[in-house]
Parts: sequence; structure tokens; C-alpha cells
Amino acid sequence: MSALSLHGSGGPVGRRILVTGAAGFVGGHVLPLLATMSAGAGDCVAGIGRGRAPHLPEGVSYAAIDLLDEAALRGFVARFRPTAILHLAGLASVADSASGPGQTWRVNVNGLMNLVAAVEAVPGCTFFFVSSGEVYGSAFLAGHALSEAVEPLPRNTYARSKWVGEQLLRDLLPRIGVKLVVLRPFNHIGPGQDERFVVASFAGQIARIEAGLVPPCLEVGNLSSYRDFLDVADVANAYADLIGRADSLADGSVFNISSGQPRTIASVLEDLRARARVPFEIRIAPERVRPTEIPLAAGDAGRLHAATGWQPRVSWDAALTRVLDDARARLSDARKSG
Repeated sequence: MSALSLHGSGGPVGRRILVTGAAGFVGGHVLPLLATMSAGAGDCVAGIGRGRAPHLPEGVSYAAIDLLDEAALRGFVARFRPTAILHLAGLASVADSASGPGQTWRVNVNGLMNLVAAVEAVPGCTFFFVSSGEVYGSAFLAGHALSEAVEPLPRNTYARSKWVGEQLLRDLLPRIGVKLVVLRPFNHIGPGQDERFVVASFAGQIARIEAGLVPPCLEVGNLSSYRDFLDVADVANAYADLIGRADSLADGSVFNISSGQPRTIASVLEDLRARARVPFEIRIAPERVRPTEIPLAAGDAGRLHAATGWQPRVSWDAALTRVLDDARARLSDARKSG
């Protein structure tokens, strides 16, 4: 049970939780969870993001605000007065950051600076900064799951922007009386993820092959790499667990959110292939192969487990089934609406 659900009687009430990037992949899973767990506890949940939030949970308010719109951001934060902020917003694709580094820096750092300026109006709140396991970078060359004690050595624009964000917040938040908690999630998969990410890409291609829309040939990049995957529901639960314990967390805490069980991309593809309804071939597409590939990237989430009791609960089989079923459903919906 998440900590948020423990405060319904006799505990703290009246928390005001703000989720940035609420219209994105992870936001779509976090908002319903926070809404459910906050119901009856006197808490308020609000989201901001670019564009409209699909399927907004009952009781959650939402405003379409770009973090680069400093005036709108300041006004919203001053009105809502959050006691906790979960900062999901940002550009999250490593591939996109390589092709458009300027935009990555603008959104992930300038947008963060604007949010910090807005947060000056609410001293005493806790800022949960969603960084990334990608920040460890070259440290992964040690060849084993890394703990938070390891110094990050980021290798790409996305990871550097997240690492800079962590340092920026450590400098600025203490001056305005805001507590910082850094979250470093590793690869997560689930319904709603777009095809810039490897498992969603495989699932989307399989769905189109099954529907006869494309030839039975799936394009891939480097399949030998080991990565640490979680279902997005487990990641959302980790966020909720930590938000529920905001008062007890030390300022500057860092938590990995990871399975600690790396899998090769090849094994992920084979697991999806076993679930496909038709056979297909596999073709390595040079444009999908990253030039700075890390052989193994995995995280040790022992600190998170010790703090909250969190551990992954969605089985690998269920996680892959959810992704593939979602790809099929989205394709079916797109064909009906088209």
C-alpha cells in the first residue's frame, strides 16, 4: 500500500500536489494514482502540461501551461500553492536530444529555471525532481547495477541536461526554503508510451505487421545491450510512495527507481515475438543503432526499498502484454478514426 493512502485518518491532510508534464506518458499513469490515493484525505492534485490532458481523473485539476511561459507558470504556482511538486516535464528522448540539443537544453534547463522562480512563492514545499538513470553514463562501464553512491558521468545531451538540473536545484532550492528529492528512474515501459522508445517501437511495428499494413519485417538497432526495465505502474507507485513520505525524507535525497535485473534488448524482442500473432523477420537498421552505446545499464534500488518498502510488482509477462495490447488497440482506434 502506498504511503499516500495511509494518511486518511489521524495523519497530515490538506496536501497540494502539483505534477508537471501531466499530459505525458508517465503523467497519464501518475495522476490517476495520486487522485485515488488522495481521495478522502483532504488532498488536492493538479497537473500542468503542454496541450490537453487526455482522460483526466475525477477530482484532478489541469492547466495547459508551457514551462517556458514564465508568467503563466508563476501565476499558476502562486494560486495553487503546492506542498509537493513532482517534476516530470521535459524532453525525455535520448535520440531526439542528439538531433536537437538546443531544444533539449531550453526545455530541460530553462524550463526548470522558470519553475524554480515560480516555486519561490511556496517555501516549505518538497520538490521531487525526476532525473534519469541515464545520468550515470560512463559509470555503467563498471558492468554491474549502480547505487546512488556512484558519481554520474553522463554521456549524452539528455543525460547532461538532467545532471545539470540536479546540480542547479542543489544550488537554488536551499536559498528559498524548498526541500529537494532527486528521483532517477531507469527504463520504463507501458501503455501510452510513444515509439521513440525501444519496447514501444517493437510493439508498434508488430501491431502494424499483424494488421497487414507493412511487410513482415521488424527494424531494430543494437540488440546486444542490457537494460533495466520496469512497468510504468511500478514507477508511478514509487513516486506516490515517496510523495506520501515527503516530510520524513532528508533534503537532497537521491533514489534510483529500477529493477536491478538487466535484460538484453534481443531477449525483449524475442519475448514480444513469442506474443506476436504472425511471424516476421528482423532487420538491423543502421539509423537505429546508437554510436555511444553502453553495454549494460542497471540500477540498485535498495535505498528506495529501505525508505518505503517499494519493489516492482508488475511481472515481466504482464508488462509486455500490456504494451503489445496497447499498441494493437491504438492502431485499431487510429484506423477507425481515419
